[in-house]
Amino acid sequence: MKKYDDLVAFIIENVGTKNNIQDVNHCMTRLRFSLKDDNLVNEKVILAHPQVITAQFSGGQYQIVIGTHVSEVFDELIVPLGLEKKNATAFNEETDKGLINRFIAIITKVITPTLGVLIGTSLVLGILSLLTTFNLTDSSKGEYIILSALGNALFTFFPIVLGYTSAKAFKTDGYIGMIIGATLVFPSLLTDLTSGDALYTLFNHTFLATPVYKTFFGLPIIFPTNGYTSTVIPIILAMFFISKIERKLNEIIPKTLRFTLVPMITLIIGIPATILLFGPIANFASALITAAINLVYGFSPSIAGFVIGLFYQPLVLLGLHWPVVAIGINNLATQGFDNLLPMIYTVPFAQMAVTFAVYIRTKNKKEKSVCVSSIVSTIFCIIEPAMYGVTLPVKKRFYISCLSSAFGGLIIALFSVRNYASTIGLFGIGGFINPKNGDYSNFLIAVMATIATLIVGFILGYLTYSETPNLKEERLDIQTEKKSII
Repeated sequence: MKKYDDLVAFIIENVGTKNNIQDVNHCMTRLRFSLKDDNLVNEKVILAHPQVITAQFSGGQYQIVIGTHVSEVFDELIVPLGLEKKNATAFNEETDKGLINRFIAIITKVITPTLGVLIGTSLVLGILSLLTTFNLTDSSKGEYIILSALGNALFTFFPIVLGYTSAKAFKTDGYIGMIIGATLVFPSLLTDLTSGDALYTLFNHTFLATPVYKTFFGLPIIFPTNGYTSTVIPIILAMFFISKIERKLNEIIPKTLRFTLVPMITLIIGIPATILLFGPIANFASALITAAINLVYGFSPSIAGFVIGLFYQPLVLLGLHWPVVAIGINNLATQGFDNLLPMIYTVPFAQMAVTFAVYIRTKNKKEKSVCVSSIVSTIFCIIEPAMYGVTLPVKKRFYISCLSSAFGGLIIALFSVRNYASTIGLFGIGGFINPKNGDYSNFLIAVMATIATLIVGFILGYLTYSETPNLKEERLDIQTEKKSII
């Protein structure tokens, strides 16, 4: 008998049985089901299960939040469903309806598999920054060189990794995806396509101005000055297109010739299309988004920080936060720093503060237990357990958490704080230290913003505390039973 057999059987039964499940995947805390008939879900029963934090329909899927052990449950879940992991996590174009829902589903399925190593390598860069700050090493030392290579490897070759995960998301050949990504970051490609005198400049005198140095059979090659190293969006767009090409080729090419011809023709079509079309589209889109953010930020950094900090948690609640994360990661990778992700750095600490206030005030042992595990999760920037298990059941707790993180985002924005590595959770705070010169001014502001968020969240959460409704009813029932016994 496996560890989660009972939970798996319970979930399958109450989402409408195996026959109602078209697709299933997971993120860091949630199982995400694409169902044939949403009306077959027995939500009241699911919500009552002690191992289920919450459940809801969002993004065209039915999401069941169970915690950070979700991958273990997922591995057991796909066995009775008769699914392989690669098929269970694949993007389902037919069941994910709506452009926004499909986009969110893609971003989730492409980036989620990388989060573990993304966080791990970011923490390595944070540690390296601390070592540099305290003069324990410098760029001339062997340990610095090795740790720097380790910390930057994923960002440097991100298109290769995302080529594989994108291919799996679009149900196509992962190795073709890796080759597409590898071509984008091929060492000499940037130099060869951007050297010499520019032939002409497209969109001259605008923020989209792009010099053209080479052409592809007369077509201008619009290649970014920093290349595609570490980028996110170009490879995702490319693999969506390439998956269509590969499927069509598999339909028209005889089976005996597919093994060689399909990869060759797919790559011959896909790579030029990526460099000539999808890369520039992504670059221009990124430029527009960056310009918009900079416009708001330039108009009022305080407004930008406050709004982003205020609405990020509702985005997480709706499963709409991945695009924000993707933009931040893309900025970090292409520019070497980012101003967006620092504005949401205090979000988990807002949840932590309110949850701790509830822990202090509540007399219910079950709720205290939930608070402890939720606080531990927020340390690693996983806010769903605290959000669904503690703050959302009493809406004002959630509002206080949003307000607290907005206050932290306001401080971050006012001081134009930058991060230089993915600043996720408590141990990611070292990412605010500039690894090139050891400057820790951003680090100090981030610490100040974090402390301010904790103070505001705790005080407001403590002063406005009221019991969780279902726990209050539970306590009244117990008291009634005691009286009846007496």
